[in-house]
Amino acid sequence: MVHESGSTVRPATAADRAQLARILTAAFADDPVFSFLFPPVMPRREARVQRMFALEARRSEDRDGTWLAEGAGAAVWFPPGRWRSTTWEDVRDGPRWVRLFGRQLRPAQEAGSVMESHHRLLPDHWYLLYVGIEPGRQGRGLGSALLRPVLAGCDRTGTPAYLEASCERNRSLYARHGFVERDPLPLTAAGPTVFPMWRDPA
Repeated sequence: MVHESGSTVRPATAADRAQLARILTAAFADDPVFSFLFPPVMPRREARVQRMFALEARRSEDRDGTWLAEGAGAAVWFPPGRWRSTTWEDVRDGPRWVRLFGRQLRPAQEAGSVMESHHRLLPDHWYLLYVGIEPGRQGRGLGSALLRPVLAGCDRTGTPAYLEASCERNRSLYARHGFVERDPLPLTAAGPTVFPMWRDPA
């Protein structure tokens, strides 16, 4: 589908997973949360981050939540009531997460627990876990184009949307699309802060 920005956006499939993971790894290379979870000195850092995005994309694919924009942007969504991993997914992916984080497993678990404790109290919503654009293509409308298909569906069905922003630039993008900031959420005592944002349907 082509949006008014002229950007071509389409649902992603399993065949796109490696490309989607590469796009998001480049987009989040300097992100505060990822710099905390995957410190720059971590061995094979880029490969680990790509594997993490591929794991999350796989769960989202199964729920029809992954999107690509012109091979340079990607979004990972989860539909209402389905953002938590299933027992089968935990069994299948648990050992992969342990290997992926290595010594960072405990801070990653602490950060995840903080976010889940906050998240599970919210009414049903579409959950935007990640949206990212390759650095050389940012500022050209791809982020907005990636948000529109799901947000248009939210408006048609009267469904809210939710996300946790991790940097200032993204917060301004989300605000333009109707997301409203809530109280900041520190992930751990030593870690970064994320900014939960909620969008009521238009």
